[in-house]
Amino acid sequence: MEAWNQTLEAGPPQTDRRSSIPCQFFVQRRCRNGTSCPFSHAANEKENVAYTDPKSLSGLSDATPQGDTRSRISCRFYLRGMCAKNEKCPFAHDNPQDVADSKMEVEDDSITENWCRELKGALVRFGDGAVVSQVSFPSDFSAVRISNLPQFTTAKSVVTLLTSFDFTVPEDCVRISRPTDSSHCSADVRVEDPQFSIRLCGLLGSKRHGSPIAVPINASISQATNHRRIDSKKVYCSWHKPTKTAWLNFGTGGVAGKVGLKFSAGTYKILDQSVHCEGPTRGAGSRNPLAWTLRLSNVPALAKKEDITRAIPAAMAPRHVELSAASYDVDLPMANALIESLLLTVGPLEKWEGSLEIPGKRFKAKAWFMNDADALQAVKLFHNEPLSFNKTGKLTVQLVHSARFKILARIYDAVEQELTDHKKAWAAQHVLCTAYPPTQGLQVVKIEGENGGDVARAKTTLEKIISGEVMMKDGKPIWAPSFATNGDAYQSIKQLERELGVLIVRDKRKSQLRLFGPQLRHEKAQLAVSKLANAHPISIHVIELDVPQFSWAFKGGYRAMAEAIGNDKVILDIASSPRRILVVGSKADLIIAREILQREQAVLGEKSEPVSISDCVICWTPADNPIQTTCKHLYCSGCLEDLCFAGVKSGPGICCQGDAGNCNKVLLLTELQVHLSSTALEDMLEAAFTTHVARHPSDFQYCPTPDCGQIYRAARPARSNDSTAITSESSMFKCPSCLVTVCTACNVSHDGLTCAEHHYHLSGDYKALQAAKKELGIKDCPNCGTLIEKTFGCNHMTCSACETHICWVCLQTFPKGEQVYDHMRYKHGGIG
Repeated sequence: MEAWNQTLEAGPPQTDRRSSIPCQFFVQRRCRNGTSCPFSHAANEKENVAYTDPKSLSGLSDATPQGDTRSRISCRFYLRGMCAKNEKCPFAHDNPQDVADSKMEVEDDSITENWCRELKGALVRFGDGAVVSQVSFPSDFSAVRISNLPQFTTAKSVVTLLTSFDFTVPEDCVRISRPTDSSHCSADVRVEDPQFSIRLCGLLGSKRHGSPIAVPINASISQATNHRRIDSKKVYCSWHKPTKTAWLNFGTGGVAGKVGLKFSAGTYKILDQSVHCEGPTRGAGSRNPLAWTLRLSNVPALAKKEDITRAIPAAMAPRHVELSAASYDVDLPMANALIESLLLTVGPLEKWEGSLEIPGKRFKAKAWFMNDADALQAVKLFHNEPLSFNKTGKLTVQLVHSARFKILARIYDAVEQELTDHKKAWAAQHVLCTAYPPTQGLQVVKIEGENGGDVARAKTTLEKIISGEVMMKDGKPIWAPSFATNGDAYQSIKQLERELGVLIVRDKRKSQLRLFGPQLRHEKAQLAVSKLANAHPISIHVIELDVPQFSWAFKGGYRAMAEAIGNDKVILDIASSPRRILVVGSKADLIIAREILQREQAVLGEKSEPVSISDCVICWTPADNPIQTTCKHLYCSGCLEDLCFAGVKSGPGICCQGDAGNCNKVLLLTELQVHLSSTALEDMLEAAFTTHVARHPSDFQYCPTPDCGQIYRAARPARSNDSTAITSESSMFKCPSCLVTVCTACNVSHDGLTCAEHHYHLSGDYKALQAAKKELGIKDCPNCGTLIEKTFGCNHMTCSACETHICWVCLQTFPKGEQVYDHMRYKHGGIG
């Protein structure tokens, strides 16, 4: 390793062919090797402009003093395209517009991820490395509704009330409901404590009249983030900007009429904004120089008289202009604060994005609630309601349903035309599809609209498009082991892509190829790939390595093996456990590889494997769609995905395998979110939880119904001397999916029986007893289970234990003996 570091410090040789190949990390402005990088950092003039650090560009502005350090900081209002100071702004306005737009678009819906998922009927919280840190079930929660609260109660005041009763509850566990027809309100409090509702209702359930009252309510699992669900937490809020009314006086009706027509048509604008024009009307007096009047409404509040006259040619200028006061005098920061406070009365917000000074007649803000129900409630309560600071104006609140997908940028490029065709139909349904600029080789596609059903249907269509078509032949996926390496077979696939204008994505984990691109070329592509698979009839052979053997492989053994049988036939898999060498070839290739391992392991020197800085740390070949981690190690995008799934299956989490597997830095969830597609991320978290359940069989069990998939928390059997005690209700799990009731102590369904009774029913003793009872004519009392034997008399029997009257033929019970005889005559034709 020391020799490798010295090589990096010295820089590449002058004759290194890589010096003519552009460095892909330099193009992305994240090359960590600087001048020592063996790849080219040269770029043409256009590329230099596009990729120069914006901070260095900002210093070129002549409008800012040289000594002002703010000139090196990007103006956040300019990034949004709306800085009112223009050239007078002390901050930098020189960033390329496409970069600015990209930053704004990516940050538009950036909500802090809580890393909770609802999986298999449980609420699962994940930590870094995709490790399961907490699992909660609906039975772990309890909730109450506190009613008879003052009208303007807040979540904070409810927390204060609960604190007085020695309950510690976070504010985000409280939701306020405000009935429109009452002077009081109520609060729903949901806590991860199954005894919370019982204790609180005991304290507040019997208070005097006028005091808060608590009653238990259903406590469902809290809403979790998931890229596969439709998000209905977002609302758009808008309200009119403050306006003025202007009166323009003219001496002649002709001039007033012409000016009025220009304002009505939008030709004349005030501060670049169209206004509403009424008139002209004529005042008193035939010689009045101010007789003809135009009334302009919706004039921007910032407009002055000179702004109005500037919009009109001097030849038709009015003789007098009169302006009213603004419709309201609350400034924008205060208006934003008031709107946010109003929404907070419904429930907690994940994010609030107040309005900026944007063009147009309305201010526009966005809010993201913690729960879908709160967002819907906000629309019901506040849409078209008068504003507190503008009695003549109303607040508009619109609920937005959205779904986001992060996919490979190359997949988006392949299906862009197909998406464009669907966008037209979606737009007719008021469903907007937005593709954000790609970052780190991934692209976010978002669909949103006001109608949840339309968004759901568009989401289904979009999922189908971005999933591609699995390449099949004779009902089976087309696959060859040689496709898993970057050798000749894979290069032939890449060449086929270029020839047909399609994209073929390989999934080594599932041994599948997915096809994207024009539908007319799919058949030709599948035929060509099928021939490739038949032309490479080879297998994958596995050589597992112990610690000394892996050290040998890293110190040169791997390269020796690759030189002997071919670079594209040997893969060093350091993400697996144990680590292994994969030989993609014939049995003869496997024999040669094993001979090299046995012959050279003991005599190989201590010199480390000279890995190139452009090689993937997993497959040790030039990285395909390279990804660099925060610990500065390089992966193929596919290898990183494989590492993630291998890490969650082998445990204890996903760790970097750089430095020949010695890095072991736990990969942060935020980092995995950046580098993985949304589908891969969700699949990985589900796989991590599945592994967690499998490793804790004493804690979790699956519902016994086949293919149900729901899990529950297993209970350890209670120690009791009474084996006939009825199983407690708390130890029974009713599956919300298939409605089967399961005993969490013995993990089988025996509704109505104790565990001892169930096991007895399954035993041989129970079967022998049933046979003996049948032979002797003994039956159980239907009411208490006491054994009854009939030796003589009619079929009316009376249990000696519970005194229940019984029909011996069908075991139907009756409260009185006379009813038994009527029953026997009617049903059985006699009393026996």
